[in-house]
Amino acid sequence: MKGLIVYKGKYGATMQYSIWLGAALNCPVVKSDFARPEQITQADYIMIGSSVYIGQLQIKQWLQTNLPLLEGKKLIFFVVAGGVPDKPEEVRSYFEKCVPATLRRNASCHYLPGRLNYGLLSLKDKLLLRVGAWFAARKGKKSGLRIITMLAGNTWHP
Repeated sequence: MKGLIVYKGKYGATMQYSIWLGAALNCPVVKSDFARPEQITQADYIMIGSSVYIGQLQIKQWLQTNLPLLEGKKLIFFVVAGGVPDKPEEVRSYFEKCVPATLRRNASCHYLPGRLNYGLLSLKDKLLLRVGAWFAARKGKKSGLRIITMLAGNTWHP
């Protein structure tokens, strides 16, 4: 059985998981921007990794663009996100919101914890993170308090 791993991330965690999976499964790993149609059509199964950014899967547009090639394939999604891993409904909502229904029929979805390296964030992302943490803390959400605490340090690994 021939596999392919396609990923799209923002700050490196999704790429790292993809590389580890590729080495363990002896599968080619390709960033979504560079995935060729023939690679997709020749694969028996495709593992698709995506980080979450502002409530959306980074790979959403790539899925839409390649929908005809992906339909009918065995798909295994891994969603890389920060936050609390004991909220599977949150990961499920990203999956259902961003993956077309025709692809979800032959797919499974798995959560992998992301990482936060505050020093690598763009100014825009630093501001979004601070504002989001502030709103979450005002609502009394534990994760908001955890994010604010994390900002005191520079790196968080689950």
